[in-house]
This record gives sequence, structure tokens and C-alpha cells, in this order.
Amino acid sequence: MEAIGREQKEAASVAWRGTIELNASTRVDRCLAAARLISFMTFPDDPELRKAAEITLRAKLAAWYAYAFAHRSEEKQKAVFLRLGPKMKDELPRALADPAKWAKDWIFKEFLEPAGGLATGADMLADAPSLSQLAEEFTKRWFGITYTGKLVCLIGSMHQHHDSIGPSLNKAIYLLCEMDGKDERLTANLRRLGFPAVYESSLKEAWHRFKPVAHLCAAYVVTDCVFYQAELARDFMEYWHLLPAFFAKDLAFHQFCHVARAAQRFLTSFRPHGRSEPVVPKNIMYAIPEEIFSPSQALFQFQRLTSEELTTLRNYRAPKLFV
Repeated sequence: MEAIGREQKEAASVAWRGTIELNASTRVDRCLAAARLISFMTFPDDPELRKAAEITLRAKLAAWYAYAFAHRSEEKQKAVFLRLGPKMKDELPRALADPAKWAKDWIFKEFLEPAGGLATGADMLADAPSLSQLAEEFTKRWFGITYTGKLVCLIGSMHQHHDSIGPSLNKAIYLLCEMDGKDERLTANLRRLGFPAVYESSLKEAWHRFKPVAHLCAAYVVTDCVFYQAELARDFMEYWHLLPAFFAKDLAFHQFCHVARAAQRFLTSFRPHGRSEPVVPKNIMYAIPEEIFSPSQALFQFQRLTSEELTTLRNYRAPKLFV
């Protein structure tokens, strides 16, 4: 018990690589927070692309909200501003004169605030990749995001339900190579879509790139398993091109943050046997705030390994070089 307490104190004294600032107090804030999380999850290794992705997603959201407001009747548009009354101060006459235009200008100004406002945001958007280009880049990185998430889920499963196995990243890599890597249909689908096959080298490369956001990758895998269940196959081939569920669904966003926070705690505190560092040291992780939602929620439970997975692990032999 003293050793555990000492490890917790040591972990608490280490600073995060960075904390992802999030606000989820309203539905609009939740949408903007989801845009930021997608950007961090997809581009942990490229700050410029990460910022461009967030601005592009924010602009897309702004266009949607402006469109929705413009398609209300003018009477309903004006009623919104009249209810706000004194809060609008000198802007009220201008808003009532042309409600749709005023709302569109205000929405874009607020949504592009991280880029320095409307003018600076517009300049950044002109230089940023288009939404279709970002979607293409997300597709290229989808294998790494998904398989980093799968690795985390396997380590978490071993730790929570099968601790006598001796949970480790190497065992998770071995298990995926034996299960997914030897699945001929999955391999053919991955290659058809331009992804690498599931090899030890491709999994290690994915882990190296997405390790700072491994908790977000795990939350993405778990959340989409629940909310895209109708489209989802075990090999993830049915929905790889869809936008993550937590971007469009309130309940999915809450679930995503719950899983990500649980995975964050686990990855930065659990030390595999014989290792001096946790699976992901705090100083390389982009953390989400503990207070994003009530911490009183029950601890997330990873799924148990299947009987086939447990049988496969019996043939595991420790590698000479550990990840």
C-alpha cells in the first residue's frame, strides 16, 4: 500500500505535456469541444495541421448554425433578439434590421475566436486545408488512431479482468498480430483501402505516433462501437469513413469524455511488471480536464478478453526488445 501511495504522489508531481482546454456547458460549447478533441486526436504530431483542422471544423459548425437560424421565420428570428433585450445593448437595432445577417456575422466571429476573430480566422481558413482534404488526412491516419485505441483497450482488459496474465503493450501487440493480422478478409480490406496490414511494425508505428493521445483513441474506439453499432463490424470496415460519433451526438460526447478520462488515469498510472514508467508518462500526454464532467461517475470497465484471445496469449513469448 505504501508503494502504491508513493507512485500516486510521484505521478501527481509530474506535469502533463499539455491540457486540452474544453468547455461543455452548452450544446454549442460541446460541439466546439468535440472539434478540438478530433483535432488533437488526429494530429498529435503536427500543431499546424491540428490548428487548421479545428478552425475548419469550427467554420463548418458556424455555417450549419447560421443556416439553421436563417431558415427560421423573420418573426422568430427577431423574437430571439428581443428576448435578449438589454444584453445586446447597441447591437439590438442592427440585429432587428437584418436578423439573419447579424446572426451569421456573430456566429462566425464567436466560432472563429481561437484564430483571433473573424478577420484572422478568415485568413487562416484561406490557407487551411479544405474539409474534404482534412477528411482525407483523417482517413490516412484512421488505422493508427483505431489500432492505438485497440491496444489501450486490450491492456486495460488484461489489467482489470486478467491481471495474472501480466498486462503489457507487447502482449496487446502480439494479440492483435495473431487475431487481426491473420484475418485474411480484414487484411484484404485494409489493403484495398490503402491502409497497412496489422503487423508488429505497423502497430508500433501507430503507437509511436498516437501515444500522446492514446486515451482519446481508446475513447473513439469504445464510443463508436456503441453509437455506430448498426454499421459496425468487428474489423471496423463498415464505418471507417464516418465522422466520429462524439462530434454529432450529445450522449456520445459524454461517453467519449468519460472513457477518455478513465483511460487517461489508467495509462499514466499503470506500470507493467518490471517497468519503471507507466504505459504513457504524463509528460508526453495531452490530457483532458478532470472536471469536464462529474468525476462521481462509475469507473469505466473494459471488455473481458474472449476465450479465443486468452488461448492465443498462452503462446506468447516475451520479445528481446520491449516497446
